[in-house]
Amino acid sequence: MASSSSIKHDVFISFRGEDIRTSFLSHLRKELHRDQIDFFVDDEKIHPGDEISSTLLQAIEESSISLVIFSENYASSTWCLNELVKVVQCMRQHQRVVIAVLYNVPPSDVRYQNNSFKKAFDEHQKKMERDIKVQSWRSALKEAAGLSGFHYQSKYQDESKFIEEIVKDISEKLSNIFSAESTVLVGIDDSIRSVELLLAIESSEVRIIGIWGMGGIGKTTLAEALFDKYSSQYEGSCMLKNVRDESQKFGMVYLCDKLESGLLAGEGRSSKAKSTLSRRKLSRKKVFVVLDDVDAFRKLKDFAIESFGSGSRIIVTTRDKHVLANVHDAYELKGLNFENSLKLFCLRAFGKVYPETQYEEVSKIAVNYATGIPLALEVLGSYLHSKTIQEWESALGKLKIYPNKEIFDVLKLSYEGLDELERNIFLDIVFFFKGKDKDVVIPFLESCEFFPADGIANLCRKALITISKNNEIEMHDLIEQTGREIVRQESIKDQGRRSRLSDPKDVYNVLNDNKGTESVEGIMLDMCQIKEDLQLDADTFKKMPDIRFLKFYDSWRNRKLGDVYFSSTPESFPKGLRYLQWSGWPLKSLPPKFCAEKLVELSMPWSKVSKLWDEVQDLTNLKRINLMGCEKLVELPDFTMATNLEEIDLGECVRLGELHPSILSIQKLKTLSVVGCRALQSLKSKIHLKSLQKLLAGSCLSMKEFSVSSEELTSLDLRATNIDKLNSSVGHLNKLIQLDLSYTRLRTLPNELCLLVSLEELDLEVCKELIELPPNMKALPRLNYLNIRYCYSLGSLPELPPSIICLFADKCTSLEKLFNAKGVFSLNLTYISFGKCKRLDVHSFAKYVLRTMIGVAIRDLLGEMLQYKSCGQVCYPGRKVPSWFKYHTSGSSVTVDLVADHPHYPQTLLGFILCCVVHHNHPDDFQRGHLKISCRSDLGCSIKYMPSDTINSNNVCIWFEEVRCDHGLRVSNVTFEFKDAYVEEFHGLGEWEVVRCGVCPVHASDILDILQNADPHFLFFCDRHECDRKEVDQLVFTLDQVKTRLIHKMEQQQKDPSLRPFYGICNMEEQEQEEEGRKKRKWNYVGDSIKIKESTPALE
Repeated sequence: MASSSSIKHDVFISFRGEDIRTSFLSHLRKELHRDQIDFFVDDEKIHPGDEISSTLLQAIEESSISLVIFSENYASSTWCLNELVKVVQCMRQHQRVVIAVLYNVPPSDVRYQNNSFKKAFDEHQKKMERDIKVQSWRSALKEAAGLSGFHYQSKYQDESKFIEEIVKDISEKLSNIFSAESTVLVGIDDSIRSVELLLAIESSEVRIIGIWGMGGIGKTTLAEALFDKYSSQYEGSCMLKNVRDESQKFGMVYLCDKLESGLLAGEGRSSKAKSTLSRRKLSRKKVFVVLDDVDAFRKLKDFAIESFGSGSRIIVTTRDKHVLANVHDAYELKGLNFENSLKLFCLRAFGKVYPETQYEEVSKIAVNYATGIPLALEVLGSYLHSKTIQEWESALGKLKIYPNKEIFDVLKLSYEGLDELERNIFLDIVFFFKGKDKDVVIPFLESCEFFPADGIANLCRKALITISKNNEIEMHDLIEQTGREIVRQESIKDQGRRSRLSDPKDVYNVLNDNKGTESVEGIMLDMCQIKEDLQLDADTFKKMPDIRFLKFYDSWRNRKLGDVYFSSTPESFPKGLRYLQWSGWPLKSLPPKFCAEKLVELSMPWSKVSKLWDEVQDLTNLKRINLMGCEKLVELPDFTMATNLEEIDLGECVRLGELHPSILSIQKLKTLSVVGCRALQSLKSKIHLKSLQKLLAGSCLSMKEFSVSSEELTSLDLRATNIDKLNSSVGHLNKLIQLDLSYTRLRTLPNELCLLVSLEELDLEVCKELIELPPNMKALPRLNYLNIRYCYSLGSLPELPPSIICLFADKCTSLEKLFNAKGVFSLNLTYISFGKCKRLDVHSFAKYVLRTMIGVAIRDLLGEMLQYKSCGQVCYPGRKVPSWFKYHTSGSSVTVDLVADHPHYPQTLLGFILCCVVHHNHPDDFQRGHLKISCRSDLGCSIKYMPSDTINSNNVCIWFEEVRCDHGLRVSNVTFEFKDAYVEEFHGLGEWEVVRCGVCPVHASDILDILQNADPHFLFFCDRHECDRKEVDQLVFTLDQVKTRLIHKMEQQQKDPSLRPFYGICNMEEQEQEEEGRKKRKWNYVGDSIKIKESTPALE
């Protein structure tokens, strides 16, 4: 099809004037006029003196659609027949659209030249006996009559309805033509489909649909595309653009009148826009309306859109989600991906969808700057069109500092729609809090009396910010740049008169020259970005009395090129200061007159302070204090009045010998960290804390006494302390989830430990003197992770709960016995290691490993449900492959006959349990590193790692691998080859060798047999290390829930093999190629459905 620039007319009409000019044609023209469709007929557009034939031929070429009206005497006109030949020619050569209309003539008369058409052609033949034109006319008639079109009076008894259908069809075809040609609609197809689903076009109800998003994101473009596509199908249509601006200029009465005028065009409206008659007409009319850029909910009410006729559709676009409170559905429009962004940008910059040679890299920079906003992509592309690479680089460099004015003006409109408090919140986020946790930001904004709960919600509704899944405040880069430009324009030449400063150069200039003023409300400086020392005068901050936020930090600690210091003892900070962070504060204390009354957060990590202040301060507003790494800190002030303090971080304060008693009496305290306070000897309190959730005291090497209690405590870290006895009061911590006692001198644990009903993780690593665990460990119903590595004195393991997922027991050199090994090796267990447990009786549990591997198989199949990521394995000292392995042999390879193994191979095969015995003559020569074990077959390559310092001379390693595609499954025999390799961190001696190996195929029936024989009250636990508690609705599942989900999944996979995930084991040398290969593989099996009662010899 020719480009749209060569099109001048929507429709060319070919007709026989004497048949229809004053009747049918006149009515058709009126309807085309009404729908604003431009058409060409021979009596309207031919100017005197033009050569008629050539003008008509050109008009046909320059029309998008040709409408050919076959009437009784059409064929008698050679003029009409020549037009028809040209029409068909353009259809063939330029893909023009042709619509055939048969007006009071049957299709056979046209196609086969019967009746009046036969008579006409007989006359032509007589006059032009040897002229080839006659044959071309016949061919054109036959081809045109075969096209889809309209026949009057075959099913249309009403000529007005007939004309209505013709005009509707023309409108739809024009919409499709221009939509296809539009370059603006890059990457919009998915959004169109999504909104179409919300529109529910076939429904007879009135539906109002909203499209919302940030400025420039393409809301109007999307709404316009939908309007063009569907408006012609409705009795009336109207698109009101820029409702916000138009209503401000002319008022809502004008806009309501304009809407009614558009919808009631040609119906003799009353002079009063809101007349009862007009409303009654609209209530009976099916209309399609777009209201673009609506900024207030009340304006929708003014339009009274809910009163339109049955089947009407209304689309509302807005930047403010609140406007859409009462619509049926709302669609949030987001930015384009990189691929579509590049296409749209290149269309503007180069006139094609890819960059010119040598412009590839600068095009990527420009696209990354626009970050998916169509407006920015189009503006930048147009601006950079026809410029040299040097001009591009200069322009893009400028954009990093100064935004494009056209883009800025559009995005600024959202800011201008905010009230004063919302503007302050927005600018504070732009300069200081982008990417920060919302719950950390809100207290600061509350202290400024900005009412942030409502303000942040409004910023989200207006698409200026978003809140991530991690509760972090996020903002589009161009919106951030808009906010920074708004502040820059507060005082273009004098930075000291701007409200907020965070550019390192600006901050340095203002502070070094002492040019701060009362305008400054906040300063943030990354000290790693200044290249020379910054000297502050004593009165530097006195000149900025309204400063609320002050943050000096170093993004790369110990990499500062310049430092910050005072020329003399500083005067006090302004009393209105709410946030103070000064990493590496250079003085021994804060200024003598420092007032912390309004302070919400005090952060002075790695500072030189030995104390903060002397007297008792009013710290009612203080929420957080961070003094981490203050190595000279020896005392803390009285925090009695810090009644709202929630977080205290004193980590690595190595000279701090004691905490002020007031700290352990703060009832709202949630987190206390004294990690690495090597001089701290005691952490005791007689006061029961109500809010403390995290207590971190690891590496307090001198700490001998600990007694702190809180009903809310979930995490307690006492690793590497000098504690040799744990108080029995620990049993009262019924919400405790994590308990770290590693590297302590504990010999025993109190029996009350088994009262911790919420405990999930217990770490006892390198408790060298620990001789036993409490006998009632099985009473811990949620214990998932137990680490007893390097517990040299531990002789036995009591019965453990079936909730255990990981058990780390390497180098427990005294360990001999597991009580109730069957319970340890449950369906929950995924990882267990007994490396260098030389005294352990492995025969007591080897037979139960099968159950654990079946559990791993279940987790592999239900990975999303149980939050599992294929890391399960069992390792222990030994020389034999367990007897339940059906296929096992000496050496490093074993062959499995899959056809003989199971009657329903391959459709029920789910995976393989793999086993190898690895031998080394000098295992003690290895200090650090990993043994890599690989298993290769026609199905792929599986890899496992074992720490070399926990490996005996003979070691058994067992794991499960799921078969995830049918690659290779059509062969009957599969050979599995095991290989070892040492991954060095420190060089070792000797060589490893795989001396035995085994394979056990796992079919659907094997798993279902195990589940049917399991305790009906058994519970499956999610792997909490692999999931975010906030994102997972359920952490524990019953046996029936797992069984139901498992059977459903296996049945679905049998019905549709493509639902199986791709094979996850990859070839070590060709990982990237294998990844691509996975995408191309599909299951292709047939066979019987799952046999639930079926079993295999391996399980018997």
